[in-house]
Formats: sequence, C-alpha cells, structure tokens
Amino acid sequence: MPSSRASVREAPQQLERLIFFSDAVFAIAITLLVIEVRVPDLSHPDDAMLGQALLDLMPKYIGFLSSFFVIGRFWMSHHQLFGMLKAADGGLIWTNMFLLMAIAFMPFPTAVLSEYVWVRVGVGFYTCWFTLAGVISYLLTRSAVRRRHLIRDDVSSEQCRERVRGSIVPIAMGIIAFIAGMIEPILSLVALAVGNPLISIALNRAGRYRRRS
Repeated sequence: MPSSRASVREAPQQLERLIFFSDAVFAIAITLLVIEVRVPDLSHPDDAMLGQALLDLMPKYIGFLSSFFVIGRFWMSHHQLFGMLKAADGGLIWTNMFLLMAIAFMPFPTAVLSEYVWVRVGVGFYTCWFTLAGVISYLLTRSAVRRRHLIRDDVSSEQCRERVRGSIVPIAMGIIAFIAGMIEPILSLVALAVGNPLISIALNRAGRYRRRS
C-alpha cells in the first residue's frame, strides 16, 4: 500500500486545482468590494449636487482601496507560498480553506468600515477580522513549510524562513491598526497604508542581521 507521502508526490494536479480554486475566491472577493460604491441617486441632479454626492462617497472609496490592497497582499503572499510547493495534502487544503473563508467574508467588514469609518467599533471590527485573516495566513505558511515533502527541491530552508517571516506582517499591521483606531479611527487607515512597507523593512533587516550572526 503506497504511503500518504508518496501519494502526495504523485498528485501535483491536486495542487493545481487548489491554486485555481483559491485564485477564484480571491478574485471574486476583491471584485465584490466595489459593490459598496454605488452611483448616487439624485432626483434633480446638477453639477454641484453630483459633485457633493461623489465627495460624500469618500468613506466608500477609502474602504474599497483599503481592502483592495489588503486582499491583494494576501493573494501575493498566497501566490508566493504556493509557488514554493510541488503538491498538497489534506492538512494544507483544510488550512487553506479557512484562509479562503476569511477572504470571502472580507467584503462585509469592508462595508462596515465604509459606513462607519469614523466609529471605533466599525474600525475595530474591520481590523480584528484583518488580523484574524493574517493569523490564518501565518498558520497556512507554517503548515506548508513544515511539510518538507510538499516543498519543491530547489527551495532552500532560508527561503522558507523568509516566507514565514513575511507572513507575520499582516498580523502586526492588524494589531497596530486596531490600537491606532481605538485612539482615533482615522489613524487606523494611516497605519494600514504605511504599516506594510515599514514592517516588511524591519523584518528584512532582522533577517539579514540573523544571517550575519
């Protein structure tokens, strides 16, 4: 009877199906974000009224842009992680399903943020869900790199460690954005906007320091 590890190596098509399905969920979730940006309904529009109505949609624009790049970053991380794999097993598939659940639900906290961008509860709900998605993404990454038989032969251990370090970024961003939002809701959006590059730079420098030492 063939071992489960051997069957994993013999079934790379399962990985392809998993990637196609995951990409579809990401694409649908990121597309649904625009539904909250609705065309203003004006009975007797003129230039001033339409201009003001479009300006009033600013929280919707903010919610769309914020979540577009949030989901986009999760997709990029997912894409890079699965590019390191040569097959998938049941444990990885289930962990991936939890991440897709978090991504598929993302348009709802985005709608809450868009409607209540100045309210701490609205911002807190959004950043908590974002942090949860980050935790699941981290667990997925750890689960993948610990299954060395799933990793391509040309992927080094250092690349695996770098991928795990990178998966910490959304968690740190979510926590910082939550704390900032509890101080002042608009600061949460600032943290989300600038947190990604700053935290990534800090983690990369820490990784280089560890390699030297």
